[in-house]
Amino acid sequence: MKPKVLIGIPVSDMHAYAIGEFIESLNKIEYLNFDVLIVENSTNEEFYKFLKEKYPELNIIRKYSEVEVIREKVVKCKNFMRERALKGKYDYFLSLDPDVLVPSSIIERLLSPGKHFIAGVYLGYPHNEGFNPTRNNIANIGGGKATIVTPIVWVNHPKNKDKCRYLRIEELKPKRIIEAFLVGGGCIMLSREILEKIEFRYEEGNTNWDDFWLCKDARGLGYKVYADTGVMCKHLIINREWEWRKVKNQ
Repeated sequence: MKPKVLIGIPVSDMHAYAIGEFIESLNKIEYLNFDVLIVENSTNEEFYKFLKEKYPELNIIRKYSEVEVIREKVVKCKNFMRERALKGKYDYFLSLDPDVLVPSSIIERLLSPGKHFIAGVYLGYPHNEGFNPTRNNIANIGGGKATIVTPIVWVNHPKNKDKCRYLRIEELKPKRIIEAFLVGGGCIMLSREILEKIEFRYEEGNTNWDDFWLCKDARGLGYKVYADTGVMCKHLIINREWEWRKVKNQ
């Protein structure tokens, strides 16, 4: 029998603009032994009611709406899903963000290398640090406007093992599995072995999100973090009407 996989997604009305395309991509996944768990955590219940009515076939639970700090809310949702994966005797947990559209072969592709920690790749806006743009990182997004995007994957700096840099777009080819220093949390497959040893977390006073600490903790236990550059996901950021840097209570 194929490994049993739980797909977990924390979601709120912040990503209402993306949810239709996201659910459509979920429904196209070609794998026979997986379940989906969505944890809705908006401050008010309207989005939860919308989801339950629109997608009655999905397992949607409302929790942690009272938590004010967004990173804490996301961590609580992911740890709830982690517990469900462990208690449900799942072999793997696929953690997705609700604005990341995955290919239909996502589960097969991430399982096939047999890694404990492996991520799909998507593009996003870079932070100021650790990024050297090239002409391939300039993307036209309409109306003549240009922006800078990069794969949300960090690799070790070739001259300093204690530093990292963004993977450049031209480095996505040839399609292959690479060892990474850090990957974005939008599409990560974790084995049961890792789930049993690591909880999702964040640290107050530190701006890093749970994906940073997940990668750090996994590496600290001797696991390697991998990304498959052949598993490209679509990140729905162009039509987003808000910017993370302007969002309060992170």
